[in-house]
Amino acid sequence: MVDDKKAALARLKASRQSRRAEGGAPEWNATPEPTAAARPKHSAATSHRDNDAYMALMEDGVRAMGISDQSTSNTPKTSRSDHLGTLPREGPANSPGELVDPAIPRGWYDGPVDAAGVRVALTDQPICVGSVNPRGTHLVVGSTDHALYEVRLATGTKTRTFHSDAYGHREWVSCVKHLPDGRFVSGGMDGKLCVWNEIGARCVELGRGHSGSVAKVEVSRDGSVCVSAGYDKTVRCWSTKTRRETASLEGHGAPVLELAWSSDGGLASGDRDGRMFLWDAQSGKKDAVGKRKACEGHVTALAWTRRVGYEAVMRGGDVLVSGGQDGVVKVWDFRIAGKGACVAAIEAHVRKNGSGAVGDVCQTRGGRIVTGGADGRLAVLDPRMGYATVGKMGAGDFVYSLRSVGPIVVCGTGAGAAHVSDVDGRDEPAVLYALGANKAAVRVLATGGSGRHLACAGDDGSVMCYAFD
Repeated sequence: MVDDKKAALARLKASRQSRRAEGGAPEWNATPEPTAAARPKHSAATSHRDNDAYMALMEDGVRAMGISDQSTSNTPKTSRSDHLGTLPREGPANSPGELVDPAIPRGWYDGPVDAAGVRVALTDQPICVGSVNPRGTHLVVGSTDHALYEVRLATGTKTRTFHSDAYGHREWVSCVKHLPDGRFVSGGMDGKLCVWNEIGARCVELGRGHSGSVAKVEVSRDGSVCVSAGYDKTVRCWSTKTRRETASLEGHGAPVLELAWSSDGGLASGDRDGRMFLWDAQSGKKDAVGKRKACEGHVTALAWTRRVGYEAVMRGGDVLVSGGQDGVVKVWDFRIAGKGACVAAIEAHVRKNGSGAVGDVCQTRGGRIVTGGADGRLAVLDPRMGYATVGKMGAGDFVYSLRSVGPIVVCGTGAGAAHVSDVDGRDEPAVLYALGANKAAVRVLATGGSGRHLACAGDDGSVMCYAFD
């Protein structure tokens, strides 16, 4: 073992000497830290460059010592430095020198094929929720008119309607989620959970477990388990094969509004009292693993995000991001002390004249986290910088929905617009352009066709489809 360590240290030393000879990243301690008085004004704005150089050298050292960069977690290990650093510096005409991601259609930077898009009118009632099938060809949306509708993304045409006297909901459709086999589960304010076939317009109901409205639904990666959250203050687990309830997770003291399921089995739920629970969905234990006060007011957003850079190599697993009615975004690491700890709290959507509830959370391929709020702004957080805010962008109205496509983030606003922003390809994120997607609030954003199609749906009861090449 001692000989192995000596050999690893020798490789590390050789790697560092080679880097110096090639004029690469500086030694860890080559330059003393300047005093506060010696630092240039606004140096924090460029500190990420020193951090990137430090992290690159750290990862070289880890590899030189023979430590594998493959975690036991199934979480993808991508990062901005690993992926975007190799992209050609051939930005769009209006932003020369910026990084362009070749893995997505160039049109995301320049605009869709037809800025007018293709509109399909479905109902005269608001559309609240949506889900794209596993093949990325069709979008299913749910409305306050009690029905669900399916739209082909490539053509912007309606293909099916899910509602009849014999099948479907009798109240608003409040959530929908696809299973890996093409079926999908919908929940409604009537307390029903319906599993719809991939073909046809018939459904079977899961057992009537909730005594109140269903707020959210999630499914396991293999599609065998469905989890629902309800206004009856419970989280319930269901077998999609037997259609029976397998567990009722209790402990919330208020209606459960949010659910998020991580890649490694952690199930998080948030309620109207601002409390957040973590459950072990894989073991089926009915007792919460962790309980935390997440915010003041309602929990309005939950999303598991992957670790990036050095954290992905050394820790692995996912990190939970929560957003509240108070406009505060918090980051939770449930690998600390077993029950989790808040590792960052950011007043991302708090202003002097008040706060805006956090409407949605997403993560780019490069690892940056984007949040949107009722204050009409997007906040961009960088995990490599301790979740520091590296940019803010105005959206002009409430932000109701977010969707990431590689380094690009689309946000849907209360005014019916869809703003397209470049988040990873530049040091300071910026809005590229806006689409007049809907006539009222955009509640649903969906992508398909390997990033070649974007669909926007919302309060005007229509779906607007755009194509990118």
